[in-house]
Order: sequence, then structure tokens, then C-alpha cells
Amino acid sequence: MKSLVVYSSKSGNTKRVAEAVARGLGEDTVLATPADAPDYRDFDFVAVGFWIEKERPNFEVQKYLRRLKGKKVGVFFTLGADPASDHAQICLENVKPFFEENEVLGYFMCQGKIDPARVKWVRQMPPSEMLSTEHPAHWDRAALHPDVDDLARAAETFRSMAASLD
Repeated sequence: MKSLVVYSSKSGNTKRVAEAVARGLGEDTVLATPADAPDYRDFDFVAVGFWIEKERPNFEVQKYLRRLKGKKVGVFFTLGADPASDHAQICLENVKPFFEENEVLGYFMCQGKIDPARVKWVRQMPPSEMLSTEHPAHWDRAALHPDVDDLARAAETFRSMAASLD
């Protein structure tokens, strides 16, 4: 089975997950960014990965998804929030409409370190303007991801998706 993994990464989190997904899918897998992705119609399965921006796929991937139609796909994304959080569930629901013209075989969310520029910007805000006093602890936890276990789960999740196509 020929697989394509298309991803967009800002801080390196999504790239690391994309590489794990590609390893999980096996030898006949092409790893590419939206800008250099080959024609998706030449592949049996397409995995699409991105970072969350304003609770949705980042703009570069949104542009790519406008063209992606009629494929069996797997979706993965990274975000600063814990995947079990309410915020992550909101993001997941906001992601789903972007894939309505495809058959989604599954979703994988992974926490990742937050862009250092964003952390710096928020740290400069007066405490009264911060959304939560828990931000620093949250940033510290997020900075540990994606970890080895996250990457192994990503590889296995996509290996299972591909196996369901046989």
C-alpha cells in the first residue's frame, strides 16, 4: 500500500509525529509538507498532520485540505493543551469539518511544546490579563511532549489504520 504523510510544523512537534507516523506506515510511504507534496491521488492512504492555530488546523494545511477529496485519510495534530482537556476536544470538533469530503479512518492528538515566542509574549502580560495562573506549569508539562510514548502511539495508531485497509 502506498501512503502519503503530509504535515505542517511550526516548532518541530508535528514534524516529529509525522516522522513517527511515516515509520508506522512502512517503507512505501512518502513524507512531505503541503508545499512539496506529490499528487495525493497517487496514494492509497493519506495521513495529514498539523499544529492547531486558533482551535483549527493551521492555515497552510487548511489550504491543502481544500484540494484533498475522496481519500481514505488519517488525521493527527499537535497542540499545547493536554489531549484529555476540554480545549483539545473543542479543537477536535473544529478539525472534523475540514475532512468531510474524505473518509477519515481515525484521529490522533498529541500535546507538544508551545512556541517559545508565544510563551514569551504571554509571560510579558500582566498577571491580571493571563487567562490562567496555571500557564507556567502547563507550559512546563507541554514542553515534555511529544515524548517517546507519544511517538510510539502515533506510529501504532497509523499502522492500525493502514492494516484496516488490507
